[in-house]
Amino acid sequence: MDKIELEGLKDEELFELQNSISEVIKQRNLKKGDVDEIIDSAFNVGFPKMDAVGLNPWVEGSLIVCPGARIDKSQTRHICKFVVADDDWSWESQHMISDVIRRDQSSKHFKQHSITLISPFEGMVLQVISQKSQQGKHLVDGIESFTFKNGKLEKTMTKSSRSRDH
Repeated sequence: MDKIELEGLKDEELFELQNSISEVIKQRNLKKGDVDEIIDSAFNVGFPKMDAVGLNPWVEGSLIVCPGARIDKSQTRHICKFVVADDDWSWESQHMISDVIRRDQSSKHFKQHSITLISPFEGMVLQVISQKSQQGKHLVDGIESFTFKNGKLEKTMTKSSRSRDH
């Protein structure tokens, strides 16, 4: 189907086609690779230090790898970094393929790392939100935005002006 044929479709038909394409890509991603192997590798790559909140998301094959972390510094203070995929936390996204959480029980403070695999679509927007929490109040350290274009993540913005609960 070329662009001229697409322009002839009604809006409703375009949305149905878009949803069908997204579902086909998601199913292909599930069949393609060994999800467990990708996740294991992502934990090794995404968290170079055990006390770190991890790297920014990256593209692995045709999936987006989204590291996330919460590291407690005390009973009332922690740092965290999580990914928002099109206005939903990555682990709540309808495009999520897998979400694996690993907790470090050996430390005296709570440490949690996660890897979420997302099946992307052209134009998908990701935001990496870094926060610190003190006595239950989240303060944003930074937000980095990325757009998925032509199979790659392009950084589009960096700011530090809002807070989200998780």
